[in-house]
Amino acid sequence: MQRNTNLDVLRGIAVLGLLSLNIYYFAIFETGYINLANVPLSDSVIDWMNVLLFDGRFRSLFCLLFGAALYIQIEKYKDIEKVKTRLFWIVVFGLLHGYLLWPGDILVTYGLAGYLAVKYLEASDRKLMLHSVAFGVSGITMMLLLGSIDIAEPVIRGSEAYYKVIDDLPQDALGHFIHNGVFYSIMLLVTPLITLWYSLGIMLAGIYCFKTGVFDVGLPKKLMPLALLIVLLLSIVTMYLKVINIYTLSVLLDGVIWVNAFFCALLMVHGVVRLRLKGVTFTWLQGVGRLALTCYISQSLLAVSYFYWLAPNAYEQYTRVEYLAVAVLLILLQLVFAPIYFRFFSQGPLEYMLRKLCAMKQERHYV
Repeated sequence: MQRNTNLDVLRGIAVLGLLSLNIYYFAIFETGYINLANVPLSDSVIDWMNVLLFDGRFRSLFCLLFGAALYIQIEKYKDIEKVKTRLFWIVVFGLLHGYLLWPGDILVTYGLAGYLAVKYLEASDRKLMLHSVAFGVSGITMMLLLGSIDIAEPVIRGSEAYYKVIDDLPQDALGHFIHNGVFYSIMLLVTPLITLWYSLGIMLAGIYCFKTGVFDVGLPKKLMPLALLIVLLLSIVTMYLKVINIYTLSVLLDGVIWVNAFFCALLMVHGVVRLRLKGVTFTWLQGVGRLALTCYISQSLLAVSYFYWLAPNAYEQYTRVEYLAVAVLLILLQLVFAPIYFRFFSQGPLEYMLRKLCAMKQERHYV
């Protein structure tokens, strides 16, 4: 089966986009960005851009692509056990990533959701659509229910809550691993309740989109106005909820963003595919997409190292501008690195390791 390079470009957008949002949580995972008492205009502008254009979009795009990749793999190998083996090792990579580097890992969620999505690879288009909606709504509903139980006030620099967070930060390498272990264990407990089902729903949508040619020609013309209208309406609701700024409604804002993110991800797919059909190559993004696993893990390695060794006090000194500058620097580094790397190698180091581990388990299975 010929490689669908549209998926590589989209995967490159997703992995780099994730970095622009994750960057705040590499410094302090449990709170992310800590606001100043007097919020500068630049912070407000970047915050609004994140909420309206970026939040949730790249995770949703990744889920769509993960579902499409599952369908491609089963079509290519005609061996469901090989696909499950790959998912097993993705979960292992995710556990190592979460416990050793950064507890915000998404690989375990995707691997587990992939195990469930495998059962739908031969499902009818109608079943894929219905179950996609059902799982997506279930995930968002659970998020709303659990999130409404205890809504904490946001942490402000200089407050009592701020100093409590700072006092709990790890001071050495051992403390870092213990900190990761505690928070990632909590993340793993929450995953089956919320993110697993939402991710599964979008993966099923990704399978449907691939089967119906969305990744080759874009969305059908009759669906484009509807998708744009939904995004516009949900963006208006997002702005309203953010302007009134009622903390008890913050979980509702998150739910609206999650739904909007899915339709925005579909529009991103459509936009990239249509531009590719017009001859736009996106070569650098394509290279990052082929190195998606390596780039994703290396982002954590580089960013955690930066905030641990070079800017340990970033949480009290940096505004959103400085955080964004670090993200842009890492994004440019990966954009430059990917095409140079492929001049000498045909596969990323972690992608190669994943392929070898899958082959090793398959050989052991046949023996």
